[in-house]
Amino acid sequence: MVSPSAPKSVTIIGASVGGLTLALILKRYGIQSRFFELRDADHDFDGAVSLTPNALRVMDAIGAYTRIQHQGFNFEAMTFMTDPEHEVTGKLYFGKKDVYEYDGIRITRKVLIHELREMVIEAGIEIHYRKKFMKVISEDDSGVEFEFADGSREKAETLIGADGIHSKVRSYLFPDISPNYGGFLGLTYCFPRENIQLDDDFPLPVSLRGQHGSFIITPQAENGKEIFVGRQYKYEPQEREGWAAMLRDKQALVNMLQRDPNGWTPLVQAFQAQASTPDAHFLNVWPFYTVPKMDHWHSSTGKVIIIGDSAHAIPPSAGQGANQAFEDAYSLGLLLATLDDKASWLDALTAWEAYRVERMDEVLRLTNRLMTLRMTEEERANMPEDMRWELDWSNAGKSQLGWLYLVDIDHDVENLVKTLEEKTQN
Repeated sequence: MVSPSAPKSVTIIGASVGGLTLALILKRYGIQSRFFELRDADHDFDGAVSLTPNALRVMDAIGAYTRIQHQGFNFEAMTFMTDPEHEVTGKLYFGKKDVYEYDGIRITRKVLIHELREMVIEAGIEIHYRKKFMKVISEDDSGVEFEFADGSREKAETLIGADGIHSKVRSYLFPDISPNYGGFLGLTYCFPRENIQLDDDFPLPVSLRGQHGSFIITPQAENGKEIFVGRQYKYEPQEREGWAAMLRDKQALVNMLQRDPNGWTPLVQAFQAQASTPDAHFLNVWPFYTVPKMDHWHSSTGKVIIIGDSAHAIPPSAGQGANQAFEDAYSLGLLLATLDDKASWLDALTAWEAYRVERMDEVLRLTNRLMTLRMTEEERANMPEDMRWELDWSNAGKSQLGWLYLVDIDHDVENLVKTLEEKTQN
């Protein structure tokens, strides 16, 4: 049997960060793509993401960085402090120009996805909205046939699942794999920054840890005009409908956020109080899920592939979910564009997955360690010793974060392709 070669066109399920980035890098190399997206074109995405240098370097490479740079809050580090003492216990750097080439950016999902979609449209790439992918009908070496909820069917040379943590494309590859709930959730909300008066020397973003856990407080959006507040809780598992019901009961969420005001200083109480004001918005429930580790992210023919949260969803503690979707998309796009036809596409996918899985193992380890920094002392004491981590914030945290933020994906993919070609020649 002839080994399948790298595809010349792809169809992407999900027009969000990972898929949009993939389409843009492929277009640069003359590989055509198209999208099918579940939501409406004018869907109002809530929430925000923190973009770190590893993702911003990708955005620069596809021409998106300058478009979003001034639409978010640019910052270097989150300060970890105790409450009520306000003792600084560490700093987690999200970027620093003179160390990592970029500062971090906190930007709303709505703005980020809008800019990437505008770029995709400008590049002549089609996005078909309100198309709910349901299942793969068949696949062989010539391509994939798949079906939508409305009964219509389409064919593709290669199908890429960038459809999130509850991915239906992943369900085709792994029918028995579902996301795992890790026992913690975040409650979050936002309000205008002008609602709170802070001393000029008070550090933002900040993670304030008291006897009842932690509050994460960070500016976001253009010029930091909005304040995001998040709080981590240990919580019993729920089915998806249970989380949805919890989200619908806004007053219960506010009560949960405000249930222990006497355990916090007046400063934190002021932030708690904002949750019940008319200006509060994006009140959200965020269960911390992971996707079980899989030994491959592609079908036996290499015609169906998953990326981003579909392949490796992680909790938000390190802010790396969206950033890793950028890495997935950019590295896969370069692989598709530069792979010699003499090399096996299946071998290339396997090598690429090994590269990405190794990165994700390290990212998950970092994420779990950072999550312990926001636990109560009692919760933290019950964690394994190697998880009771301390931050090294000297030189912008380079000793702990350099491997993550200074990744050279172009070089990594070039070496991967070179190794594949050498194996083929031998």
